[in-house]
Amino acid sequence: MKIAIGISTMNEGVFRALTNSKEASRVCDIIICQQVTDKAAAFSMDNHDLSSVNVITKFETGLSRSRNTLLQAAIDQGYDFLIISDDDVKYSPEGLRELIDNLSAYRHQHLQFQSTNEHGKLRKKYKNQSFTLSSLDVLKVSSIEMCLNLGLLKQQNICFDESFGLGAVWPVGEEAVVLADMQNSGQEIVFLPIAVTNHPDESTGEKLYYDALMLKSRGVLFRRCYGAAKGLMVTLLFWMRKFVIRPSDKNKFGKLTSLKLLIKGYVECGKS
Repeated sequence: MKIAIGISTMNEGVFRALTNSKEASRVCDIIICQQVTDKAAAFSMDNHDLSSVNVITKFETGLSRSRNTLLQAAIDQGYDFLIISDDDVKYSPEGLRELIDNLSAYRHQHLQFQSTNEHGKLRKKYKNQSFTLSSLDVLKVSSIEMCLNLGLLKQQNICFDESFGLGAVWPVGEEAVVLADMQNSGQEIVFLPIAVTNHPDESTGEKLYYDALMLKSRGVLFRRCYGAAKGLMVTLLFWMRKFVIRPSDKNKFGKLTSLKLLIKGYVECGKS
C-alpha cells in the first residue's frame, strides 16, 4: 500500500515542515501544502533534500482548503493512504513503519493512531487494543492522529468542509466533520494502538471558556455532525459537562450565557 504524509503550513512554516519531516521522509513520501499570503515573498529551499518531498504552493488561506489540496494531490499521485499533519509535528520512524506494515489489513477502513507529547508520553488516554470508532468517538480524534483511505474518500466524494477549521467561518472541528461524513456514508474508522506522531501538549480547548465564537462554533459542529435531534442532545450534554457538572475556573460565561451561545450556533447551522 502506498502512503504519504500531507502537511499543512503557511509562509515560512514550510521550513519547519521540512525540518520536522526529515526523518519521516526516509520512510514514506511527504506532500506539503504551503499557503502563501504575500505573492512577492520568496522561499528558497535549495538547502533541503526534496527527493521524497512535493511542495505545493497556494495563494489562499484556510486549513480545510489546505487539507483538501493535499487530499487531491495524494489521490492524483496514486497514494492509497494519507496521514494528516501540520508543520509543528514530528514523527516516529518506527511507528510509521509499523503503521505501514498494518495497512494491507485495512484496505476498506480509515485509521486513527496514537500521538505523543514533547516528553514522549501519550497525549491522551488511548485504549490498548484496536476498535471501530463510534459516532461520538470522532469528537475525540485530533487531526494529527488521522490516516485516511483515499480510495474510500474518492468513492464517496468526501473532503474537508471548508466552513470549518482555522481560517474558516467556524474555526474548529474540521476533523470531526470529515470523520462524521465518512461514518454517515457507511465507512469505518479503526483505532490502532501505534504511536506515529509527536506534538507538544496544548490547551486550545480552553478557548471555549472565554471566546464566544469558539463556544458558538461547538453548537454548529454538533448539528453538522449529528443532525437536528442527536445534535441537540450532544449540545446539551456538552453544556452540562463543561459548564454545570465540571465548570472551569477559566470560564468567563455564566451557565445561561454559555447555553445561549451553544444553542445560537446550533440554530445557525440549521439555517445554512
